[in-house]
Amino acid sequence: MKLNFRKKVLLSLGVVAGIGALAGAGTFATFTAQTSNPNNTFADGTLVLSNTVGTATACLSTGGGNTDTNANGLCDTAFSLSVKAPGDSSTADITLENMGSLPASALKAFSGSCTDGDANGETYHGSGSACGKVQIYVQQYSDAFSTPSACLYGGATGATCNFSDATKTLTTFVTAYPNVGSGLSAGALTAAGGGSPKAWVRVGVKLPANADNSYQGRSASLALNWHITQ
Repeated sequence: MKLNFRKKVLLSLGVVAGIGALAGAGTFATFTAQTSNPNNTFADGTLVLSNTVGTATACLSTGGGNTDTNANGLCDTAFSLSVKAPGDSSTADITLENMGSLPASALKAFSGSCTDGDANGETYHGSGSACGKVQIYVQQYSDAFSTPSACLYGGATGATCNFSDATKTLTTFVTAYPNVGSGLSAGALTAAGGGSPKAWVRVGVKLPANADNSYQGRSASLALNWHITQ
């Protein structure tokens, strides 16, 4: 069958329109490439200080929980002495350990104040300052209280602390180390599981033999604070 001129033109226009429709439908692809870095995370480590007096249960700076307040003032008392006489002394062993995942660059000890008072249970009292008379030393060990490594405070013979320096009293300790910024340095602590996460410290106190009657029935009270910094 022969097509006339008009039908040929209409047919040609229909073919062109069909090609245009295919082009508009996106049949011609373009090159693409894509990569992804998923699950990017920034996770913080922790500093948690463990304080153990003697063989007692460890006390944590977190109080055993949330680190929003990472300072615990309710750990065990290192020493609670009564009815002591001139020349009497005592010691307390404290094990400090970094339980966190970050290393601590500095372990420090400090005390904000020493408070004089009348001894509980005593009827008669002098007026002397026990804080200014009672001696203190702070001895550090390289192991669990068998090998002295340094006398951090007090009288000493070599690396071993003693009570040979009567000027090293509770008052002078507080005056020298009143806050963490000027605290007594006890070295560093590695992170938990590291080579040196523990520090072994013995604290000694003594009422000198030359204490006179003004110290009868008196007491001295202070807090020993331990602080680690990342």
